[in-house]
Amino acid sequence: MSEEKLTLEEGSYYLVDFEVRIKENNQLIDTNIEDVAKKEKFSKEGLSFTPILLILGSNRFNQNVEEKLLKLGEITSNEVTIELEPEKAFGIKDPTKIKVINVKEMAKEGVIPRPGDIIRVKDKEGTVIGVSGGRAIIDFNHPLAGKSLIYKIIFKRKLLSDEEKLIELIIQRIKTLKKEDVALELKDDSLTVKLKDDILDIPDSQQALRLYLNDIQDLFKKINNVKFEIEWKRPEEVKERILNK
Repeated sequence: MSEEKLTLEEGSYYLVDFEVRIKENNQLIDTNIEDVAKKEKFSKEGLSFTPILLILGSNRFNQNVEEKLLKLGEITSNEVTIELEPEKAFGIKDPTKIKVINVKEMAKEGVIPRPGDIIRVKDKEGTVIGVSGGRAIIDFNHPLAGKSLIYKIIFKRKLLSDEEKLIELIIQRIKTLKKEDVALELKDDSLTVKLKDDILDIPDSQQALRLYLNDIQDLFKKINNVKFEIEWKRPEEVKERILNK
C-alpha cells in the first residue's frame, strides 16, 4: 500500500499485518509477519502468516485498538503504532489474586510447582512466582496484567467492493483456502459461493462455513440468501480409462 493519506472510518475493511509487544521490554507476544517471527524465534499455537482482515468498529481485532485508530481519523503512513495502557489491555494487576498454597495440597492434584511455571490449580491458571518452606506463591492474574502493550499496525490494502470483502471473510475463516479456489455471484439479496471439492478435505471446514454465514448475517444486512456450491471434476486420465474400456 503506498504511503498516502488513508482515511480510517468505521465499517471500512483493510488487510493488515501487525506486531504486539510488551512496552517495558519490547518482547514480541503476537504477530502475523513471518520474517519478524523467525528473527525472534516466536511461535504459538495457530500462528498464521497471512494478512488479517481489520474491519474498523467491528471489535473483531481488538476493541480498544480499533477505537484509537478511529480517533486518528486519517493517517499519512501505512504504519501506525498504538499504545494500550494496562487497564485497556489485560487489566491492572490485582494483589488479591496472588495466593500462597501448600505444596502438599497441590501434590494431591498431581501438580509440582516450580518458579516460572504456568500451572492449573482448582480450574484456575496461575504463574508460580516462588516456592519456599513447603509453600508456593501463585499469581492468578493474567500473565500480561499490569503491562502496557504496543501494537504496530501495517495497512496493506483497503477493500472496496463487496465481492472482495466477502472473499477475504471466508479466507479468514479457512486460512488454507486460496483465492483462486473461491468464486462469488452476488445478485440482489442472494449470494452464491462456489468452492472446489478440496474444501471437503480441510479440517473443521463445516464449522468454518457456519462462522462465515454468521459473518454475513452480521456485516451484510442486504444479503438474505446464501448458497454454497462445491465443484467436482473427474480427472482426465480417469475419464480416458473409462472411455477406453
